[in-house]
Amino acid sequence: MTSPIENGSTVPSRRALLAGALGGLGALAASALGRPARAEAHDADDVRLGGANNSPNTTSITNNANANTVFAVFSSTSGTAVAGTSGTSIGVDGTSGLGVGVSGTSDGLYGVRGYSTGGIGVRGDSDATDRAAVAGHSHFDSTGVQGYSDDGTGPLPGPKAKTGVYGLAHQDSSAKGVWGDSPNGHGVHGTSSSGYAGFFAGRVFTTSFYEATEISAPVAPGANRARLFVRDTGSGKSQLCVRFNTGAIQVIATQP
Repeated sequence: MTSPIENGSTVPSRRALLAGALGGLGALAASALGRPARAEAHDADDVRLGGANNSPNTTSITNNANANTVFAVFSSTSGTAVAGTSGTSIGVDGTSGLGVGVSGTSDGLYGVRGYSTGGIGVRGDSDATDRAAVAGHSHFDSTGVQGYSDDGTGPLPGPKAKTGVYGLAHQDSSAKGVWGDSPNGHGVHGTSSSGYAGFFAGRVFTTSFYEATEISAPVAPGANRARLFVRDTGSGKSQLCVRFNTGAIQVIATQP
């Protein structure tokens, strides 16, 4: 049973309803001509830029072309180009068969920066017998690798010119710029064919002894210098000697 029509009301005809619908579609089409159409042609599993991407599985990107960068991200401002964060494991893990595991380039600050609140900031591992696990190369005669220790508030110190490794710690008298430890070998090893294997611009202290091997008498040093050495007497005995800049050799002691 249909409801009676109230007094004063009108019922639009079928023709009027159709004309109104067609008019609305025309207005919608006209407005669409003034703006570009929105494209939704991406795969539903694409990585979205400018948004969060969540997945329970590993995301992998592979480029099979040789000598090409697999994945490149650039930051045109002062922001971070790539950031990797992990609660208890590794923030960024880079692996390469023969090349470089992780490579970063920066025109002003850090090419690669690793920060950890409880672990290791940056770690390098290598199974190669002829490659270093971590390599630092200064292309313009600066410091290759720099290590700095403070309370976390001081600025990064300036590098040293023409220096492979530079270590600095200035907290107190117990601070160590570089610590080398080898239970049975050499804690710190230096070699030089014509310079000095070790150079100390300050006091030298040891808790043990100094040991030297027999050598031929060295040439006389420069002015205001002397050279301490051990030589063979020619009869199988060792002599502790010193040579002054005049060329004279003074025998300090001869093996009994």
